[in-house]
Amino acid sequence: MKLFRKKDIDEKDLSYLNLAPRYGLVKPGYRQDLSKKRVLEFAYLPDGEKLVLLGSMDGSYPYWVSETDIGDTETNTAIVESMLHEDFSSFTGTNGEIFRKLRDCYRRRILVSGNDVSTPFGHGYAKEQPQYWSRFIARDIYFYHKRLKDLCRERELDGRYLEFLRAYLKRLETETASDPVKEYESKKILMDLIRSEDYLLLSDNIDIRDTYIRIRNVISKLYNAYMSIVK
Repeated sequence: MKLFRKKDIDEKDLSYLNLAPRYGLVKPGYRQDLSKKRVLEFAYLPDGEKLVLLGSMDGSYPYWVSETDIGDTETNTAIVESMLHEDFSSFTGTNGEIFRKLRDCYRRRILVSGNDVSTPFGHGYAKEQPQYWSRFIARDIYFYHKRLKDLCRERELDGRYLEFLRAYLKRLETETASDPVKEYESKKILMDLIRSEDYLLLSDNIDIRDTYIRIRNVISKLYNAYMSIVK
């Protein structure tokens, strides 16, 4: 993890790192006050130590998209600072190449609403210290990745968990009811369990990662069939 000084952050011009303009600018059908609410997202790419950072109004229409090293907390702090506080007026859609890469990545949101910050890290940040939020977020993204990789290594131990995943996949693929609603509801507990283990998208074991992605695709089909009936 690279250490940084506040001066380094202030002196950085990071506009060249923002990939959003490359994917074509779009005009949102509405405009949200970014001083009141923003959505920051981070995604870990499975190969290597790469991080994708996204800033948007509400999860749609990104104004910032970048790809950096997870351990480069100096640059990531400066990016988060920009995403948190700059007033963006240009937005892109979500059909670019980098968004396709994110479909099978571990991805989480950080919600910023006024002086409240909601994170997936198990804690928030002091309301009276917004000047430190970007530093804290970059730090937590770094250490959160290390924790997820540790969880993966525990699952990879002896290769036994791969057999569990294959058994889960077989169970989900086996039709147990002709009614999509009953089919979904009978497998919901297993699907909830599997969803909670999406850190496996970061596994160094390709077989584990690929099997988990196959399971997610089956779950998506079951869910779509269920929603086509109940909505």
